[in-house]
Amino acid sequence: MSVIAIAVAAESGVPIFSRKRGNNDNIQFSTIASLHGINMFTKCHNLSLLNTKVDNGTILWKEYCKSITLIGIATGGLESDLELLLSCIYDAMVFFIGKKELENLKNIDQIKRDLRQCYPIIDYLLESLDPNSLPRSMIILDSIQSILCPQAQQLQLVLDNYAQNVTGRWACLSIHGHLVATSSDFCELDAREARLLLLLAAAQDGIPLRDTLIYLPLMSPNVAFRAVTCKLLADVYVLVICGATPPLSQIDEIVLQCWEGYAQIIKEAKLVYPRNFPMTISFDPALIGVLVVNINKRRCVFSRHLHGSNQKSRSMSGVHRIDILRTFFITSARDLAPELKIEGDDKDIINGTLSEMYWCSEYHKCHAQRSGNYLCCALYAPSVPNHTMRFLTNQILQDISTNKEVFW
Repeated sequence: MSVIAIAVAAESGVPIFSRKRGNNDNIQFSTIASLHGINMFTKCHNLSLLNTKVDNGTILWKEYCKSITLIGIATGGLESDLELLLSCIYDAMVFFIGKKELENLKNIDQIKRDLRQCYPIIDYLLESLDPNSLPRSMIILDSIQSILCPQAQQLQLVLDNYAQNVTGRWACLSIHGHLVATSSDFCELDAREARLLLLLAAAQDGIPLRDTLIYLPLMSPNVAFRAVTCKLLADVYVLVICGATPPLSQIDEIVLQCWEGYAQIIKEAKLVYPRNFPMTISFDPALIGVLVVNINKRRCVFSRHLHGSNQKSRSMSGVHRIDILRTFFITSARDLAPELKIEGDDKDIINGTLSEMYWCSEYHKCHAQRSGNYLCCALYAPSVPNHTMRFLTNQILQDISTNKEVFW
């Protein structure tokens, strides 16, 4: 099981970086040159090489801004979202150095050095395809992994006040790499940009306060913004986009003024993890994993700890549950939400009145149902009857849409 991402200059074929995850060997320069040569050969014959199958895996080529070619190699079942992975990696490259630099490639050696700062996010994305990378695994690459907690509304007010005090905008709070609360204007950002900001906070690795110049791939790919990330508590970070002022030393004081009185509220929000749902939402014992997607906001909440840490799963490990639910969503349940269709995906989208799907096997059952803006994928024990699954999934959707402690 492995995944490799390679970036090369589209015309010259000069390697820019190579990142890997899994049990594969480091890829040789000659192999990179061959992979690029295959792509160039097809272009010379006015053909487009999309992908090819190899033993137990897939190789995918994707060109961006006519200057960068990303090559993805995935084996052992990790290839299902390979195209989306390359798109996320390109966004991360723009996020750190800007689109203009990638389009020009005047000094490739300098580009290589500048792109080193995006390695933590690229590695995080690669790890997200592997459920064995818990707790860093992201169940859906193109959605913002979130926590639903009763404290989100209070924290939004604090975020708005904090952003105003640092003369900034677009602030968010994350716990264990999950989005918990946002400022009221955070919805102005595209989901791709919001996800990168969340990944930036998740990649801080304990640094108390950091100042980073970033580009927003859709809103501002060529003009940089200043992102300031601050560690509030262990695994709790607040990020805000602000101007050149105030300096970090002054922001440190503002953080203390704005957040000192809310430490207890943040600690209460931390208790929701890893269940990720408020305790007022109850789950039937037959349910062993659940994924809920807010389609419009491109946010998702996943939990494999539905019944407390004392109850052990009778059927499968947490890693296996993540793998099953993710595969079910990517290969089937995503069709219930055409809005989530990946650009360039030639898979037929089912239209009409279909609003639910089933997967049944000897070892587990999956059921997906859509209701309005919400899509729920639920994993059940194999003994649960289909009509019971349907009732329980529908109950989850009702609870999510009506519970007063749920704030997206």
